[in-house]
Amino acid sequence: MENIFNWKRIKRRTTFLKILIYFISATTFLLAVSFVALYGLSAKTLLNEIGDHTESALVNGGKNTAQLMEWSINYAYSSSSDSQLESYALAEVNSTFETYTVWSRLMNVKNGNPSIDSVYLINDYTDSIIDSRLGLTDIDEFYDQEVLERLRTRKITDGAFLIPRTLHMPLNSSKYRRVITAIIPYETGKSISAFVLNVDADSIMTLLQANSFLETNLFVLNDKNEMIFSTDRLSQDQIQDFTAASSDKVNGWKLYKPENEREQMLVYAQTSIKGIQNWRFYETIPKSVILSRIDFLRNITLLLFGGLLLVSLGVVALLSRKVYSPIQELVQNVMKQHQSEKQDGLLAANELDYLSQVFVFQSEKIHELTEVGRQHKFFARERFMRELLSGPAPSLEEIRQSIRRLEIELPEENLSVAIFRIDYFPSFVQNYSDKDQRLLRFAMTNIVGESLQPFFAARIQTVDMGADHIAVILPVDKRQPYAIADKLRESQRLVKQYLSISTTVASGKCMEGLAELHEGYMTVYEMTQERFRLGHGSLVSEEQADSSPNELYHLPLELERQMVHAIQKADGDALLPTMDAALSALRERPYFECKMSLITFFMHVRRSLQEAAPHFILSSSWGLTSVENQIMKLETLQAFGEWMEDLSSQTLAEIAAARNVSKKAGLVQEVDQLIAAHLTNPNLATKLLADELGLSINYLRNLYKLETTRSITETISERRLDIICEELLASDEPIEPLSQKYGFTTLNTFYAAFKKRYGVTPAMYRKMNK
Repeated sequence: MENIFNWKRIKRRTTFLKILIYFISATTFLLAVSFVALYGLSAKTLLNEIGDHTESALVNGGKNTAQLMEWSINYAYSSSSDSQLESYALAEVNSTFETYTVWSRLMNVKNGNPSIDSVYLINDYTDSIIDSRLGLTDIDEFYDQEVLERLRTRKITDGAFLIPRTLHMPLNSSKYRRVITAIIPYETGKSISAFVLNVDADSIMTLLQANSFLETNLFVLNDKNEMIFSTDRLSQDQIQDFTAASSDKVNGWKLYKPENEREQMLVYAQTSIKGIQNWRFYETIPKSVILSRIDFLRNITLLLFGGLLLVSLGVVALLSRKVYSPIQELVQNVMKQHQSEKQDGLLAANELDYLSQVFVFQSEKIHELTEVGRQHKFFARERFMRELLSGPAPSLEEIRQSIRRLEIELPEENLSVAIFRIDYFPSFVQNYSDKDQRLLRFAMTNIVGESLQPFFAARIQTVDMGADHIAVILPVDKRQPYAIADKLRESQRLVKQYLSISTTVASGKCMEGLAELHEGYMTVYEMTQERFRLGHGSLVSEEQADSSPNELYHLPLELERQMVHAIQKADGDALLPTMDAALSALRERPYFECKMSLITFFMHVRRSLQEAAPHFILSSSWGLTSVENQIMKLETLQAFGEWMEDLSSQTLAEIAAARNVSKKAGLVQEVDQLIAAHLTNPNLATKLLADELGLSINYLRNLYKLETTRSITETISERRLDIICEELLASDEPIEPLSQKYGFTTLNTFYAAFKKRYGVTPAMYRKMNK
């Protein structure tokens, strides 16, 4: 011992001195803290501290929850007092526009408060309900009949009231939601017209749950002992026991042992919700959870302390001989071997620091070299797998050598290829740079690989093929070729969830060996083309991708007649059902026949449009190049069909407009011809022309005025005066019989019209120009 604790020897070994100081300090600190914890705290103090803290947290949580609920109720009151909503709820008749406007207002109300689950507006006069979820619904068909029953059975003195309940979600009867319903009637005693707002109970109780103790049960009751919220299912007897145990105070806590259950700490608090209801908050904490470790530690700590003191002295005595001496020898050996590193800056205050610096330096070098090798091997593996799938297959021996060299786990038989192809790819390319596209495909390979690997005994391989898809090589059981469909669907869902990328997935048949991978990959990629008829997000199997050749689809004779008739009439509404029937029939055909049949059908529609309107010039959208570009851009038959229907409707509207303009111009020309033929008829007027053409007087008068900017009477007068002027200059016939010959019944009328047109009398006109 004297040798070990020689002061001069220890002084030369600073590391050993530090070890002694650290060890003694840590031991002393540990002993001091442990004794303070053992004798300074007790189970009673701990319970009091936890009880008071939990009570304070529950009171504050209850107040915050009440304020959040009051905020929702105030929001409901202010929203229900909207004059537009109230007038709609009390009106006997409402237009479609008013319904849409009110529905938009309800959606704004719902979106204005994150705690709101849904909003209804009940109109008892029209027997209808506007719901923020489903829109306009008849009262008898509304999914929430409980609210209507509450309104029908309420008392005349009842105003606004709250109802805690469980609401069955519409469109999914198996789904439920706990809500607190605020009902604000508009006419108490006259009708059940009301404003109804459902508050999500789980959302309201978020602040309350955030402050709860571990392994606790929280529940909330109103002043009618109705359950508002609970983290665990409680029977009515349990609720009565808890309320009876906490009836002596508004806020507080106590230890309580329910029948046939372990002892618990019961914490309770009460608050009022805007004077409408009183809510009581309860929190139960098992006592064993609080004190389970305290009793055990209290019993064994004294024993451990005694043994620890004795062992510590022996450890300090043996530390130099058993621990430090090998360290010292190691440090000396390292310093001899790394003098160059020391000269380059690896200097330290003591030998352990120096040794640590050497180890860190060597570790960094090893890590750097390892990382370079790993990256090189990763890219080499990825390039090899991509070439194996997409390029001509090398020999089987070359494949085996590459697999061994790159350490790729790939079975030689019973393999299948699956492809995840990105939907809406044109939009994907526009929204992301090349770097982001590579990162997203890399994320896809990780998600797909991690989600599929647990279902296979052998290693699966995911490959980024670039552009719009990734490939997966799967070791499958050839006895169950379609057993992986559900697993692929789940991977597809995870990609959608985490990356917001929709994909079309196709999987191929089981292949015998590695040499068939390229052909299998090409076959599966062709299967993804079935997305065109099946739509985005499809899962394509070999059964759906039937590659047997079929004849191209041709319109049945009856449908073709209906289409031609609709085009000739320029009736877009009549054409759309025919196009829908054709597109529905195309969905039943494989991709190639579907695409070629679609192009044939499109060109047939174009030819029918040209035959129906030979003088009308179709837009470039009807060209073959435009069709092929749209098929690539829109990707699915449904999207292309919508584009084609919009294009056809727009073209037919333009043809109808052109025809309408031509018809009006012809009618004006026909009127002018009739006027010229009846100029000498004194009865020539708008009525005579209308009778000749079989039109109404007003229609003919307005049409002629709109097309020529002058009236029929003005045209008749101008034509007659033009001919009379020619007669005045060509002959010496008296003026009066000449005016009567061309329909002027009186001489005064003729003179007035002539002077208004030419500024002089007929006699002066003849004299000046003859």
